[in-house]
Amino acid sequence: MFYSERKDRGWILLLSFIVLIPNILLLFYGSDFNNHPFFKMLIFALFSCFLFALPSFFLKTRVFFLLQGIFVLLAPLEIAHIYLNQMPATSAFLLSIVDTNWNETSEVLTSVRIPLILLGLFWIFYFWVVFRKIENRYFFSSKKIRFGALGIFLIILFAGYSHHYSSSLLHFRKIYPYDLILRFYQVCATKQEIHAGEKQLQNFRFEAQKADSLNEKEIYVFVIGETGRYSSYSINGYARNTSPMLAQVENLVTYSDFFSEANITSSSLPMILTRATPMAYNRFYVEKSFVDAFREAGFKTYWIANQSGENPFIRRIAHDTDQSFFMENERDAQNNYDEKLWPFLEEVLRKDDKKVLIVLHTLGSHFRYNFRYPSNFEVFKPCLAGAFDIRLISSKNKQQFINTYDNSILYTDFFLATTIQKIDSLHCISSLVYVADHGENLFDTPENVVMHGGSYFTEYDFHVPFFVWTSGKYNLHYPEKVENLQQNKDKKLSAGNIFYSILDMADITFPEQQLQKSIASDRLQEDSVRYVINTNMEMKRGY
Repeated sequence: MFYSERKDRGWILLLSFIVLIPNILLLFYGSDFNNHPFFKMLIFALFSCFLFALPSFFLKTRVFFLLQGIFVLLAPLEIAHIYLNQMPATSAFLLSIVDTNWNETSEVLTSVRIPLILLGLFWIFYFWVVFRKIENRYFFSSKKIRFGALGIFLIILFAGYSHHYSSSLLHFRKIYPYDLILRFYQVCATKQEIHAGEKQLQNFRFEAQKADSLNEKEIYVFVIGETGRYSSYSINGYARNTSPMLAQVENLVTYSDFFSEANITSSSLPMILTRATPMAYNRFYVEKSFVDAFREAGFKTYWIANQSGENPFIRRIAHDTDQSFFMENERDAQNNYDEKLWPFLEEVLRKDDKKVLIVLHTLGSHFRYNFRYPSNFEVFKPCLAGAFDIRLISSKNKQQFINTYDNSILYTDFFLATTIQKIDSLHCISSLVYVADHGENLFDTPENVVMHGGSYFTEYDFHVPFFVWTSGKYNLHYPEKVENLQQNKDKKLSAGNIFYSILDMADITFPEQQLQKSIASDRLQEDSVRYVINTNMEMKRGY
């Protein structure tokens, strides 16, 4: 009944170990197992091995390992995500791979060539063993055992992928490769929802109108920052002088308690630009953005970006603007700094448009931080330099990370202050709003969490800088709004306030406007409870 004399037993054990590497890494490095009892870790290990081995009961051995080979090829994604975030790959992470180019989503993996060459040789070795050393026969001769194992496998799949039957103790959704299959399924479902919403979007309107009839030039600039920490700006109380230029800008208001609603760009942007919220996240599939509302109200709209050019959601919005500019350089190309957006901005500012909305989507402090600023901004040292290896992402290099990140904030300070100067030089009714899409961890907590995008998150993932600047002429025409902007600066706010605030600041009305969510209104009601979306697209209570 059981083939006990297999010459390939040693090779089978070796291949099994290779396939199980992501689960082994998660067991010893995953945040879910920090300070957990040995028994819980043992259960996870045993269940991982059981789920891994079960298909081998009804598949021929070579076929089994060939199928597992698919997940050996994909394992670097899982391993890198566990290494960086102490958790398996998430839906948002995989969606970013689908929506952007490979260089953009795997820049950490491709930071050095030698590991890639070694990885390729490792893959070749795996498949060489499968074809040359593994006998292609069943472990069990009995058809009853094979069909029974198949039945058990299908039942476990159903139970594991069902929200109702899934057991948190067994962590089915975190066992590789089943977690990856589930996440790819969720990505496909998300893409289908986007496609289904396109028809509704064609006829969607806010019925937005400009409330006043000022015969004045008006320019509103909305800057989307990247990976910004509220606590890393000296203008917000940070000990280091990281924002000296913004500190000198008149009529600048910084908001002390503003939180993003997601800790990864692809999930955060819809809740910044539309009325989507953690409670109604799919709303952005069927509704347009505030950029479209400005256009309805008679504004010329422009999208100028240094990133996300291949994100379908961003492309959808940019396509409907009067003109869009996307930098064509690779993200980590030499001298690809945010100031490269200024020629496009200046071209728009020179136009004779009477009413203008400009969105600037910047690279900000996107990892790798040292690629975000020129050498003259290398003020805090020692810092990371060049195309550094992922092995440097370690708590022992904490100070280098902080120094490098702070240099990128210093450059963002320069970029924002100079952009404000360019707008202010036109002496028209104007404003600039800046918000970071999410925050960043820099080994701030005992868990030594670094970067962002994990299902385990901290306050540093979400507490982001939010600045509002208004020109002298804006202050003259909208004194009440300016007073309200100042009065509301310490209230509890979130990305859910942006849509209503940016329209209210431009005095644009629409039937569903909610002034209790506008920072420019004296009716503003601060958030009582804030919610966030994690990278598994699960709503959680925030800060």
